[in-house]
Amino acid sequence: MITGSFGTLAFLNPWVLAGLIFLPALWFLLRVTPPAPRLIVFPAARFVSGLIPEETTASRTPWWVLLLRLITLALIIFALARPVLNPGEALPGRGSIRIIVDNSWASAQSWVLQKEEAQRLISSAGHDKREIYILTTTKEPGADAPAYHGPLTQGQAESILRGLKPRPWTADYEAATKLIKENTYSESLQSHWLSHGLKEGKKEDGRKLIQTLQNQGGLRYVQPNDTGLPILLRPANKITSNISVLVSAPKKLPKGTPVTVNALGTDGHILDSQKTELDVSKKSAEITFDIPDAMRNQIHQIRLAGRKGAGAVLLLDDQFKRHNIGIAAPSGDSKNTALTNESFYLERALEPYANISVAPIQDILAENPAVIILPNIGAIPPGELNTLEDWVKNGGLLLRFAGPNMTQGDNFLIPVSLLKGGRALDGALTWNEPVNLASFPEHSPLYGLDLPDDIEVRRQLLAAPAPGLDQKSWAILEDGTPLITADNLDNGLIVLVHTTATPLWSDLSLSGIFIQMLRRIVNLAGNNSSQNSDGGMLNPLLVLDGYGAVTQPGNFVQPISAKDFDKTNPGPMNPPGLYGRAGYQKSFNLGDHIGALETFSSLPVGVETGHYGKQNETNLMPFILAAAFLLFMLDWLLMSLMQFSWRRFSPAALCLALLIMSSTPAQAQSKQLMASYADNIHLAYVQTGNPAIDKMAHNGLEALSEILKRRTSVEPSGIVAINPEQTELSFFPLIYWPVAQEQKPLSGKALQNIQYYIDHGGTILFDTRDMISQTKRTYGQNKGMGGGRNAEKLRSLIGGLNIPPLIPIKGDHVLTKSFYLMGSFPGRYTGGTIWVEEQSTSGRDGVSSVIIGSHDWASAWASAGGSGPRLSGGPQQQEMALRFGVNLMMYALTGNYKSDQVHLPHILERLGQ
Repeated sequence: MITGSFGTLAFLNPWVLAGLIFLPALWFLLRVTPPAPRLIVFPAARFVSGLIPEETTASRTPWWVLLLRLITLALIIFALARPVLNPGEALPGRGSIRIIVDNSWASAQSWVLQKEEAQRLISSAGHDKREIYILTTTKEPGADAPAYHGPLTQGQAESILRGLKPRPWTADYEAATKLIKENTYSESLQSHWLSHGLKEGKKEDGRKLIQTLQNQGGLRYVQPNDTGLPILLRPANKITSNISVLVSAPKKLPKGTPVTVNALGTDGHILDSQKTELDVSKKSAEITFDIPDAMRNQIHQIRLAGRKGAGAVLLLDDQFKRHNIGIAAPSGDSKNTALTNESFYLERALEPYANISVAPIQDILAENPAVIILPNIGAIPPGELNTLEDWVKNGGLLLRFAGPNMTQGDNFLIPVSLLKGGRALDGALTWNEPVNLASFPEHSPLYGLDLPDDIEVRRQLLAAPAPGLDQKSWAILEDGTPLITADNLDNGLIVLVHTTATPLWSDLSLSGIFIQMLRRIVNLAGNNSSQNSDGGMLNPLLVLDGYGAVTQPGNFVQPISAKDFDKTNPGPMNPPGLYGRAGYQKSFNLGDHIGALETFSSLPVGVETGHYGKQNETNLMPFILAAAFLLFMLDWLLMSLMQFSWRRFSPAALCLALLIMSSTPAQAQSKQLMASYADNIHLAYVQTGNPAIDKMAHNGLEALSEILKRRTSVEPSGIVAINPEQTELSFFPLIYWPVAQEQKPLSGKALQNIQYYIDHGGTILFDTRDMISQTKRTYGQNKGMGGGRNAEKLRSLIGGLNIPPLIPIKGDHVLTKSFYLMGSFPGRYTGGTIWVEEQSTSGRDGVSSVIIGSHDWASAWASAGGSGPRLSGGPQQQEMALRFGVNLMMYALTGNYKSDQVHLPHILERLGQ
């Protein structure tokens, strides 16, 4: 073993180094010259006297070639001796070893280090011919105990190690201790605990496991450095209009550790990203995502960037979505009577979770919300009633509350028939007492909610007895009468609460369960099968594996009772994920069930401690053999050159040089491309530097190209990815520019090329893909205008361009009629403002050189080709996005052709005006 400033060098087969003593003998043998030739006198030899041969052959091997060969042979001997740099410490003792591997949720963030250390221990034990035992601390899927293997050989242990992986639940030290005691051995076992750094379970469970391992032969505890300790993501405790999460870390984590939290959509794209620095003096750091409502409902999960495991992921269920809810109220409804007004209690209950609109029924229907609430509304005008009925049949959710106005006359759009007059349980003329709520039926979407004991119902509307009433009852009173009933109407759902939304008839609106009930009901919007009975069980829909990836549930995953859902902890039978049934989903996140993150503050005397990465053992044998091979190839090359005739080679070399000099320049290919661009139409997009965005832009333009070929006379020849600094832009009538954070600032040459392009007839569509907010001020003048990060990025990119003032597109703009008649321009998103050049300032007959939007049109076009994300508006939104693409291309090619007054009568005729 050799120790120096570079580290420690050891040889696993040192006896092979004895071969070095033969190198001097080899040197002597190679240097020995052959015997001198016999001299024979030959008279004709005088004819060749004085001639100098053109080629000479050395009488012996040159010394430098001989030295090269000796070095090659020495390197081979060194390699066979198996040198190791910084070899790991020898394992203590001579008996078997036991490797305890923490493979719970927290191990995913240090799994590579744990496996490397386990591989080192197995290799060292294999060198010493020692038996190996492997124990995990986490229960296996579908089992009640961790895995215990042994005795194993080195090969068997490496095979077991390759099969181990993190599990998305906590460790069970008690079960591991029990398993160790059940497998007792006569000999002592040196144990090596490869930990993720956290203390899990009860305090005494970890202490008992350490004590048991010590008693059986000694323990070495290995953990990550403080910077590598696990971090946990939790949902925020408070409810706000935005999505908030908590980032928890152990106190040993260094203060100021930076973390990044991403909000991901269903397609895996990052919709928002927030950064912060952890302060370990506080329990958790709160991170809030301020995302527009249109994008909020697309968020599928929250994830810690750079961290793996189920603890770094939060799945979002229906309760995180914000629905548009309309509360029907008379047009003259005043807020001066807030405490007696039904809309006041409904707004206070739903405002943190939904977008509320209080207006007359006809105004609400015009907004087409997901849910409409009718509190204490009996008679409805026939016209409004028919429109409301059609809205429900098309998938709407109608939630009604009883009241004095519904006690008389016939009621329409109700789930069950009602008895006139209602039922009074209080007052001087009744002997009845107010009734409390009973437990929710198992078939009810409200099943599992905890009922308070202080809710009394004093008045209610009675449902007429009829077959199937029990299945339609979602909530009942203790006397068996329904309090909430529901029934489907075609694709929609009607729910009736048989008491008021105010404290007039009951205490329901004053309790916390009122909010929970409303959230459960509102989350059923869009689900027309919400009444299917499932025995009160929530089935696994999607689960997380140990690395935090979303997968399909395995056969071992069991459903969870809705009643016990909040009390159930993730485990081998119920990994974290999404659980639910028809019309209802609920996220089962690990962060909801993990306490404070703690480490072992102190270990018992006698326990050896260590950290990962301290033993950087490097096997030098492959590197030395590679060096020996390179020297051998150098020797061969030198010998070949020494035997080669340069005189015979010179003509061939001259011909080769002439051939290279006369070859066609590489510029010919670029000239051919430029000629192709000039002869044909190509769709172009600007490369962003983000491979995913560039691929989506390419796929979107390909799909648009196929639509143009099928529907118009335009036949694009291909899609071109361009760089404004290097590509000649004048060949492309339209350039699609997706804006991304990865784009670098434009150089002076690039700005000149773009300025020349827009000044001489080109059109650029800038797509920020982040829903730029609408405003009446011009884009160029409003430097502080709202928008996402990409909008700010666009401002920095084009700040050096001379762009005319931009205005929001008007209803009579040429883009609305260049091919299709359109009133909006949807992409992946809808509702944003499109900015075009003000026609009065343009010298191009009203054709805008710059168009700016935020609808992510490339993704919408790509969805038509089957490679883009699913659009919220379905096929209709996809079709309208393609039509906008066609209009855009025709606008770039034909300009203001459609704005000519000659065509105005024909356009008006098609519009029916």
